[in-house]
Amino acid sequence: MECLPLKSEFFKRVAQVLLGTMGAQLISLGVMLLLVRLYTPAELGLYNVWFSFATIMAVVVTGRYELALFSGARDSSPQTVVKLIVVVALTASVLMTACLVVASYVSRSVPGVVAEYVYALALLVFGLGINKLCLSVLALQQAFRRLGYFKMAVALSIAIAQVVAGLFEIGVPGLIYGQVAGVFLAVVIAAKWFDRQWLRECSEASFDQLKASARHFSNFPKYSLPSDLINTVSSQLPMILLASRFGAETAGWFGLTIKMMGAPITLLASSVLDVFKEQAARDYRTTGTCLPIFTRTAALLAALSLPPFVAFWFLGEWAFGAVFGAEWTESGRYAVLMVPLFYLRFVVSPLSYTIYIAEKQKLDLLWQTVLLILTVSTFYWSDSASVAIKVYSIGYAAMYVIYFLISRYCAKGVTA
Repeated sequence: MECLPLKSEFFKRVAQVLLGTMGAQLISLGVMLLLVRLYTPAELGLYNVWFSFATIMAVVVTGRYELALFSGARDSSPQTVVKLIVVVALTASVLMTACLVVASYVSRSVPGVVAEYVYALALLVFGLGINKLCLSVLALQQAFRRLGYFKMAVALSIAIAQVVAGLFEIGVPGLIYGQVAGVFLAVVIAAKWFDRQWLRECSEASFDQLKASARHFSNFPKYSLPSDLINTVSSQLPMILLASRFGAETAGWFGLTIKMMGAPITLLASSVLDVFKEQAARDYRTTGTCLPIFTRTAALLAALSLPPFVAFWFLGEWAFGAVFGAEWTESGRYAVLMVPLFYLRFVVSPLSYTIYIAEKQKLDLLWQTVLLILTVSTFYWSDSASVAIKVYSIGYAAMYVIYFLISRYCAKGVTA
């Protein structure tokens, strides 16, 4: 089977997802203009620390079995995998919450905001797990238009809840409970799009089928889970360590940088990923390689993203101050320092899915481990927030170059 021409079906699918993603980003941009006026940097900083814990736990909650939906295996049942993911998510969210509750009583290492809102954290983690499942199922069914709508629904639901809470001056609880309510509302909307018969087939999967599926795809929790957990810890540790070492206000500034730079880049790249992983997996199953679509997608991402990143290098600090106010100018400084990181993340992140398609999770685990060591070392030894962020950006960018080479190796279909 030939790869889809780059200018035909692949572009059409990317555009369908991208439209929804752009809508989600416009919503996020608009709501941040309100949130920075409804909440202080310190309040947003505390919320960011709490959400960092949720983000880390959300990686664990599904066991990364959602990646198995796009495995190159020909004999896998997606319905069985879907039920397995729901069971794992429910069990994991309960167990992780219990661990946090115990830890908050026996140790002071758990941040106060996390201990205070630990049950809201549990609800959000489970909701984020189901959110990931919905996105994966929509991509698997090639419902790319609805996938884009779902991303908009998530952003809009969270935005409305957090703004309303801010208008009533609820503070940190408003941000937290607004996030929880928004995620679950979006999942309810997405559930109405799925075929009822298909959902019944998912629910009818037997316990023996779940066990067999869990064993068959054991490489995902065995290697992908530790690898992705390490990656997520590496990305969330800066927020936690900045708050711990330099105060909640610094974490608030850094959080705005990640929200306005990191989140849009991640969502835009994921629009390509949602289509790329489905096409690459099909090519890999039928031809044993997905290098052609890998190479063309890499060239497209690198060329399209270079001009805006160069422009932001010169105008970023001014833009943050002009849009969000003088109180948030420091966020603009952080954003400019992180341009190399964001550019390479945008290009490489979607392409790295070839590691999962080729089931070379051990390579990914090694890369993620080195990245975690780099992150901890950077923020532990740096004397100021600016120095830490600059070194972090350069080191992370270098690691993404290595990640690209690993992903290309996997796309070639080389057995090892």
